[in-house]
Amino acid sequence: MILKKLRISLFLAFRQIKNANFYVSGLIIFIMTVTFLNLVFISGILSGLVVGASEDSRKHYSGEVIITPLEGKEHIKNTSRLVDMIDGEYSVRRIEGGVLQSEYRDSLRRNEKESSVGVSVTGIDFKKESSVTDLQKFIVEGDYEGLLVGSGLLDRYDAGISDDLLEGVHVGDRVRLVVGNRSEEHVVGGILKSKLSQINSRVFISERDFFTLTGRSLGLSDEIAIKDEGSIAGCCFEEFDAKVETWQESQGQFFDDLSVTFTLLGAVIGAIGIAVASVTLFIVIFISAISRERYIGIMKGIGIEGSIIKYSYMFQSVFYAFIGSFIGIFVLYAFLVPYFAENPIDFPFSDGILDVTYAGVSLRLAILFLSSIIAGLVPAHLIVKKNTIDSILGR
Repeated sequence: MILKKLRISLFLAFRQIKNANFYVSGLIIFIMTVTFLNLVFISGILSGLVVGASEDSRKHYSGEVIITPLEGKEHIKNTSRLVDMIDGEYSVRRIEGGVLQSEYRDSLRRNEKESSVGVSVTGIDFKKESSVTDLQKFIVEGDYEGLLVGSGLLDRYDAGISDDLLEGVHVGDRVRLVVGNRSEEHVVGGILKSKLSQINSRVFISERDFFTLTGRSLGLSDEIAIKDEGSIAGCCFEEFDAKVETWQESQGQFFDDLSVTFTLLGAVIGAIGIAVASVTLFIVIFISAISRERYIGIMKGIGIEGSIIKYSYMFQSVFYAFIGSFIGIFVLYAFLVPYFAENPIDFPFSDGILDVTYAGVSLRLAILFLSSIIAGLVPAHLIVKKNTIDSILGR
């Protein structure tokens, strides 16, 4: 009996769609398509901001695994013995706080204060660092050799962000690094520009130059980035005063909290789009039902149940949502996702991608279909519940 009612409802819905105005139907489908894309696109872009920043940190800073000193310890000890346990590519970093100075010779002659900025002096093996984090790709001036200066330390890149920046430093200029009571002159070999503060705010020098400048023991280090998580399977690092974290763990709660915030913002914007689409569909179905009020009264008069008529309008509404969503999914996966994968949005702190998942798309489809069902049933119910005689006579 139920199946029979549904078949009749589907038949009536098909007839109504077939006889509907082509341009009106096209407009409704267009609205449903745009609504679906709005639901997915806005949340996908906002989520992609966080995912892009997180992925940048994984690929170009921490690797799959990063080893740092245990809480309360200054350094990782016995580094050479520790890295022997790593079965894969890694990069050892040694970091000391220091000061980078420029124009210090002219300032002495003029009895003025030299231009200086506090930096994290990072000693690395350039070849190993590039193999793990592809640091070389961030060179915007000069070469991947000598002393590399993060662009966040230079006024010509970050002018207006801070007053404590070096002025007029270019590739080939001589600068002075000061760590404690030790200092050395270096020639700027290259400028690094990235969206990661760990790169932009550091000065990179070779391991040999670092040991000469700081006098630190060879066995002490501060960070070890590992390219493959499987490289440390079964290893124990507690004896080295070392803490081992995956790239997700090393990022802490910041990206998770940011993702929750952007997800909520995307949901609010999406809800507004759903509301607009639902109201539009409601109005269209309501006008359609009113224009066919006498016809509906006649159908009720010859014995067709009101529920069958209501379901026919519901199916009509679902049809528009289905076609609109189908077109939206095609546009999403055929054009938008590949485009933003190849052309990420250049945001200040990340390369934004369009982060969409099948689970997220399915959820938004369900929301869209539910709103369409309600938008179809409510106006039909308002017309069908009227007295049959009044409907036939148009009263």
